[in-house]
Amino acid sequence: MKLFRFLAPDARTGLERIRRELGSDAVVVTSRKTAEGVEFMAGRYDELADPGPAADAEDPAGESASAIWRELARLRALLANQLAGFAWSADKRRHPVRVHVLQKMLAAGFSPRLARHLASGLPKHYSAGQADAWLRQVLIRNLRAAAPADMPGIRPGVWALVGPTGHGKTTTLAKLAARAALRHGPEKIALVSADAYRIGAQQQLEAYARMMGVDFVALEETAQLEKTLAGLKGKACVMVDSAGFAPNDERFSMQAAALRQAGANCLLTLSATAQGSLVEDLIRRHAPLAGAILTKLDEGGLCGAALDCLMRYRLELACLSTGQRVPEDLHPAHANYVVDRALRAHMTDGFAMQEEDWAAYAGIEAERDALRRSG
Repeated sequence: MKLFRFLAPDARTGLERIRRELGSDAVVVTSRKTAEGVEFMAGRYDELADPGPAADAEDPAGESASAIWRELARLRALLANQLAGFAWSADKRRHPVRVHVLQKMLAAGFSPRLARHLASGLPKHYSAGQADAWLRQVLIRNLRAAAPADMPGIRPGVWALVGPTGHGKTTTLAKLAARAALRHGPEKIALVSADAYRIGAQQQLEAYARMMGVDFVALEETAQLEKTLAGLKGKACVMVDSAGFAPNDERFSMQAAALRQAGANCLLTLSATAQGSLVEDLIRRHAPLAGAILTKLDEGGLCGAALDCLMRYRLELACLSTGQRVPEDLHPAHANYVVDRALRAHMTDGFAMQEEDWAAYAGIEAERDALRRSG
């Protein structure tokens, strides 16, 4: 790694100069006070290569090259933390409205990545009120929402709900089927249960089918689905309830692939307050998806993370589910409603960020990013 010498009157000025000239990936190797100020020796991180385990074998007695590399990575992350804290405090003074937008999005559960991206595009000289209105419109425009006439069940087709256990698939499926029966007639609707794993799942769906007067088919395994759907071609709508597995369970991806192969439109069913990392993992594992349904909107909490993932992955919001009533608690995917709800939500007092916490938060996020890039 090629090293560069920097001389500055104080440490803060020196660090800012290093970042400006070498970029955010700079590594400070040494620093010392001199009669002229503070001297730094620094280089670019991307020029530093991890020597790997072979270097450890070559140097068993002393400190290995790999250990030095890891220490440099840690120091680089700490530097990123400090610089991010300085930058946050400087931004708060120079661009208070932009920081206001950033804080509002983070408090609503949106990811730092999306919050930074949108805040950087805020028009200059906006007041806080103008910035709030601008942010609302940007989020609404970027959230793809199905028209009421295109809701599953209203629009004919084979619809399969996929998602983790406990996110409301079976209840939501019953709501969709009830709406479809009102629109097309009970004789044109069929419910199919492909969930042979959860105790009572098929019995619950069968009870809904009896109440609505629609056909019901219970499958022992997903492999039977293609033949079953072929026998239901005369139906306007077929609703398929899938088994819920842990996101990292390979059966989850295999099931989604089998549903798509059988001709079903897979809809990811998610609790509105699901963690962003979970939603992102599910979208990646089950792509391509026909859309998503947000459930349990009546239970409160922050829904920004779920909306964030839908926006970034351009996944259409098919409809909204709020409570247990069938079919009353099913609603069209109105983007303005769900965005307003997200922006109004706040963390409870015990978890709310205080003003002095934001600089530390920015530093921690920068440190995590630096460690991720270092591997």
